[in-house]
Amino acid sequence: MYSSSAFAADGEYYTWVDAQGRIHNTPVEDKSSTSESAIKQDEPPSTPPGDTTEYITEEQLQRNLDQYDEDNPAFYVWVDANGVMHTERFDSKAESEAVQSEAVDDSEAVVGWSPILAPPFRVSDEVTSGACCETFSDQFEPVLESYKSVQLFDPTRYRSFITGMGNRPAWYFHIGNQPDKSSGQRFLVLRVRGAEISGTLIALNSEYKPLHLELDVEMGTQAETWRSVAYQEAKVLIEDPEVVAFIFYPDLKPAEDLSLEIRWADGTSPF
Repeated sequence: MYSSSAFAADGEYYTWVDAQGRIHNTPVEDKSSTSESAIKQDEPPSTPPGDTTEYITEEQLQRNLDQYDEDNPAFYVWVDANGVMHTERFDSKAESEAVQSEAVDDSEAVVGWSPILAPPFRVSDEVTSGACCETFSDQFEPVLESYKSVQLFDPTRYRSFITGMGNRPAWYFHIGNQPDKSSGQRFLVLRVRGAEISGTLIALNSEYKPLHLELDVEMGTQAETWRSVAYQEAKVLIEDPEVVAFIFYPDLKPAEDLSLEIRWADGTSPF
């Protein structure tokens, strides 16, 4: 066999003659392409051999999660005052918007709170210095811890409070001095259960002297639910730092037994 080598226009080749005398021109294999091919063969496969799992990107995963939430919405169950069970879809976007709408500045935070007990609205000095409430100092129940409700029984269990219209069954309680790091606003909630009443509130200083007198305190009514019996609610905003204690009495005592729930907080609603 005869052979020789030469360069073709498109690469190197060699010529050879087989046993029958035929001449052949065979291209020389490109070593660089061979090296690249070998390198590719040495690279690990993108997935292990035999692994048929379909892998997705983080973006695809997030889209799948969003689609799942849309196809399988969260829900909650609640029972109305008539005992009927309801199932409602939980709208996270609407809940978020509701929370943002409730984020109000200080001037808006006091809307719905009445009465407001502030120094300019105090009773006269003559009333404060007169004989009034210190003789009942042994009747006051402590409600010193914020965000913690205290329940008082029917007011007939306490000493009757003497008024110009006669004696009245009354509740007596004190919430303590204004905290050292107070916001300047204490929010007090009073909830009366048992029957609807109209009431009078007297705010006192540390010597049980009257600072504020609120007749016919504004009270909202909450209907009975599966969680609670019906009740009336007074929302008192205290901006007077000297207010320490309270006397609260019904103007007319109903036949039903009453109870009073007391709860307060500094800087925000206790509920």
